[in-house]
Amino acid sequence: MKLKIFLPIIFFSFILSGCKILNQHSTELPNYNSRSISNLIIKAINGDTLSNQKLGNFTDLSLPALNIYNSFSVDSIKAGKKKYYLALITFPNPIYNRFAIYDTALNQYLIDKSLNGYIIDTVIYINGKNLVKVSENFRTKNILTLNRMSLYQITDSSANLIFRSFTRLIEPKAEYSQEITDFSDDRIITNLSSNINSPISNKSDVFIFNYTKMEYISPNGIFDNFAKNEIENFKVKNEQPEIKDKNTYYASVGIDIGLDTIKTTGNTKDSKGYSLTLPDNNWKVLHDFAITGFVNKEFKGTRYLNEIIGASISVILIPSQDSAEMFENYHLDNITKGKYKVRYSDKVLFRKDFVQFFEFTCSDKKYILILQASKHTYDEFKTMYQGIINSFTIDC
Repeated sequence: MKLKIFLPIIFFSFILSGCKILNQHSTELPNYNSRSISNLIIKAINGDTLSNQKLGNFTDLSLPALNIYNSFSVDSIKAGKKKYYLALITFPNPIYNRFAIYDTALNQYLIDKSLNGYIIDTVIYINGKNLVKVSENFRTKNILTLNRMSLYQITDSSANLIFRSFTRLIEPKAEYSQEITDFSDDRIITNLSSNINSPISNKSDVFIFNYTKMEYISPNGIFDNFAKNEIENFKVKNEQPEIKDKNTYYASVGIDIGLDTIKTTGNTKDSKGYSLTLPDNNWKVLHDFAITGFVNKEFKGTRYLNEIIGASISVILIPSQDSAEMFENYHLDNITKGKYKVRYSDKVLFRKDFVQFFEFTCSDKKYILILQASKHTYDEFKTMYQGIINSFTIDC
């Protein structure tokens, strides 16, 4: 459900599909600690590309630099025999907020870019689980106060966002809340209340654990849907511009969406000399995007992003005399020849994603395509990915 607003980027997909995965290399990494990770983060938010790459693209270097932050901490937690570091940094503009989890080798297990307002993270233990609770407190429509709670579970091999929901909505004349009353491996039960007679008074909700998505999900989402409806229908004269959607998200940092920074498209012809076909309007196009993942230097290219299924295709123009292996660490041993010469790698698993590299050559033009897709949905959408790759044509 798309909300008109109100909540500063709160409904952006958790990049995921929430989480972004670190491009791991075979070489040994040094043993990182809180201080060394803190130093890398400070360098990254000041625009240092190498530090940002080491952190798994902790910050978005395609946005204007913002190195004045509200709060910053890197704390540690043990899960089994492993030690993890929890990095949390908040800014006046919430699009820069980050919460990330690393191990001592700087492998990134999770990164959350959707946090807002005043944020606190605490480590809690429930039923033998290592959990990190992140609480957000922020205002919307300049007068309403919202609280949201996120629970992240950390094991000796993974970190996942397992629960997220609003827990409080405060209006001028009413207050509504949701509280967890029961927590087990299979379900979470919440109790809903308000200080006035309301549709949610004395109701409860049940969140069932989905083993495929690794999170607790309520089929009803009673409190979240109620809060969104209350906010949408609350009338007030806004005194400040609010971040409602991706248009206002980018406008907040001075990027004009009308300049074709992001658009929805079907057939698309790029000014870089190629075209491809996207199957539906769920794919967004990001032009002049800073591409750093899975390559050893930063490129300006085009990224096609589908946040619903957790997939992206990045297109990079490289010099015709170069090869893809000069910029990434994987061999493109498979070759097909037709109108173009196409070299491609085998599918590679990076934690929760499959990644595959393609090199298209025609005359004096050469492109690298990087497909990154969630392993949980890859088989379901494999034919679609193949269709997009096969539709790639070069003006030569």
